[in-house]
Amino acid sequence: MESLSLSRSVVNNLNSAFEKHAKINRHLQTGKRVLDPADDVGEASKLGKTKLDLIKNRNIQSNLQNSLSLLQAQDGMYSTIGDILSRSSELKTLFSSPVSGDQAKVAYNEEFQELQHELRAIAKSKWNGISLFSTQDSRTLFGPSVDTEDMLQQSSDKAADAPLKLSRWGIYQFEPGVTEPTLLNKKLLAITITDESEGNAGFKPYRGMDDDEDIAAKERFENEELPSWNNFLEELGVEAEIAVIVAESVWTAESNGGIDADGGEVVPVGYNETTDLEPFAQVFRGMGREDFSLKPSDLDSSTKPNMPDPNDQADFLWSKFNEITNNGENLPDALGLFVDNSGSLYFNEINQALFSFIDRVKTNYPEIILPSDNLITGDAAAVDIDTDPEGETIDPRDTGIFRGISLAGAEDWINQSEIALRSLVDNDPDFQTALEPEVTFEDPTYDLSSYSISDLNGFLDSLIEARAENASEQQRILSEMGELQQKQVGLEEAVGASEDLDVSAAMGVFHRTKDQVDLNAQLVSAAKEMENILYTDFL
Repeated sequence: MESLSLSRSVVNNLNSAFEKHAKINRHLQTGKRVLDPADDVGEASKLGKTKLDLIKNRNIQSNLQNSLSLLQAQDGMYSTIGDILSRSSELKTLFSSPVSGDQAKVAYNEEFQELQHELRAIAKSKWNGISLFSTQDSRTLFGPSVDTEDMLQQSSDKAADAPLKLSRWGIYQFEPGVTEPTLLNKKLLAITITDESEGNAGFKPYRGMDDDEDIAAKERFENEELPSWNNFLEELGVEAEIAVIVAESVWTAESNGGIDADGGEVVPVGYNETTDLEPFAQVFRGMGREDFSLKPSDLDSSTKPNMPDPNDQADFLWSKFNEITNNGENLPDALGLFVDNSGSLYFNEINQALFSFIDRVKTNYPEIILPSDNLITGDAAAVDIDTDPEGETIDPRDTGIFRGISLAGAEDWINQSEIALRSLVDNDPDFQTALEPEVTFEDPTYDLSSYSISDLNGFLDSLIEARAENASEQQRILSEMGELQQKQVGLEEAVGASEDLDVSAAMGVFHRTKDQVDLNAQLVSAAKEMENILYTDFL
């Protein structure tokens, strides 16, 4: 037993010696003194911090080099600007000469305007996506930077509290006026769902109780409703078409033996909804819904009409949408849904169909802007969208916007469309953006008479000042880069001192551990031989 214990001890010593020898061998192969934090915890921590400082130093140098390149690109452009301003001064002198004729002055002006176009192109130039120059509102060929945003560049740790500032001087950058918006820049399709234009006499109906009220309703329609709608569209700079969907009650339709093509008046007496509304609206009948409020209480289940399938209602809306847009060939830029929730028609009779229709539009025509699905205003804000996403609990005559669908409080569909659209524009940034009119810009054209020799000399003086500041900034950056380069050398030396292996000392350790391995290997062999002898004697 003592022999076995001695043998295990010798083997353990051999393994330990071999591990030390393998470790020093790895150090020699890599040339590194610290391969593992366990080798030297303090030195490993110090080395890690030094390496981070070195990486930071290199990143700052890279950023400063980019800034230097930007300033050098600026300076190259300044040289071209100087040539333009010098030539402009020459043209002004020639233009002001008493011996210059009208034809010569025209030629000088033409060249001056060409120089302006070249200067404008320079003003818009960029380096790596960054504008080389600032913009300014003044009508000058060259001027100080008026940008409120400073271009700051990180410098060395020593100057961390005072980062370098890069200047961007302003050159010819005219901010032209906006032309008047015109129609057809943006196109809106307003789908208004109603059951009639006006409910009853109490709501100031389009259809009155006698001839005099009919005439008044028609005048109101022509002189108030339509002009207000058109003026509002002109303010927005959009063209809009209204699709009036008449959702007649299933009960009424069944009682009348089918959809009443003449019922549910959407225009005053004296108007033809097909021909008179053609310039801005189309009327479609047949979506169908149930009228919960006016249903006789004594109807039994056998005579009650069936509630229309929401999918069928959505199919009807989708078919009319495709008809209006020529199967997607003439899509609007924006689409709004405005629903009569005034009492005779309830939002929750058609809500599922509306949301299904919206999903189809989103899927098939994602380029169309729809009101935000999260937009809720007015009385509809009382409905919890998380527990009632379809708005089933919205009360009749509630107004506002629910999930982007506008709820009207009356049945005058043109006026309600205007009210709803104004609300969307006021509350929904996406919808407002969709209806922003496109504007056109015209390049300014100045002749030499717009500037004096003193003006042009002043521009040259500003250019000289800008180039001097540019050169000063380049020098500061070069100085910073020089300091950082010196610091980098020191950091690299520090890393090397921490990492590099003392080869001569390591070789001494290598030979010692090798001798230990050899010695312990011999001891293991001797122990094995002794075990064999003892075992033989024992037998």
